[in-house]
Amino acid sequence: MLNFTRKLMGKFDFRLENFLNSFTGKSRHGAVAVILAAPIVIIAGTYMVFRRAKHACKRKNDGVFARSMSIGALHGGILSLERLTYYHQARADAASLNTAESELKVLLAEEQPDFKKLQSIVAKLEMSGKEAFAVEILERAVDKARKDKKPHEAYEIEMLLVEMLIYKGDYKKALTCACLSDEAITDARRPLFKAIIHIMLEHPKEEATKCWEEFTEVRTLFQYPPSSQEDGQSQQGSTSFNEFEIFVKVLKQNIAKAHTKR
Repeated sequence: MLNFTRKLMGKFDFRLENFLNSFTGKSRHGAVAVILAAPIVIIAGTYMVFRRAKHACKRKNDGVFARSMSIGALHGGILSLERLTYYHQARADAASLNTAESELKVLLAEEQPDFKKLQSIVAKLEMSGKEAFAVEILERAVDKARKDKKPHEAYEIEMLLVEMLIYKGDYKKALTCACLSDEAITDARRPLFKAIIHIMLEHPKEEATKCWEEFTEVRTLFQYPPSSQEDGQSQQGSTSFNEFEIFVKVLKQNIAKAHTKR
């Protein structure tokens, strides 16, 4: 997998490399935190994801780490780095994994849930191999939000549920989630997840391609306009469908391996 990612990422110009290489140990985690606060080019963070994956590959949770980084890379650089940060926080503090379950319940019980915090907690649960637990809690939360007539909350929570179902390997169930059919909101996650699921289920390539094209179109709406110097780099950094398909197939293998080890 590392050989593949090196070859794929070799064509991108990563401005972060020299900056991040100047940090070691805990100071490098500080560098990641600084970068999270600034706009960066989509996919740029992927380099650090797989750089860290290389150092983590001999550890106990390498399978879970690899699959999480795979889907994080598909979201784009910022989310990849956020996933990386959550992973290291979880590794550094084992207690955070034990409290993640209760934290998830507390956050979901709030009148107006903080979805950014929810994303971080759900990420910790997935990275610790507890996606089945997360799915169970999120399903109940979606049902409650609908009963309470809170469509926005139901939509956001169900998006988290879709991602957890993908990690759980329950692709058919993920595809049936109502949020993936809701076109009232402009959301890049919807076509992205659908493209991933179509590839996972080996549906006709045209279905995945159509969703991928929609994803790339929607994603451009949320990107910062590149400067004249960054324009060429931004074009180079765009991922093709073929590259995306390879990423997804690697993710599927990692999910299968993670379940086999249990």
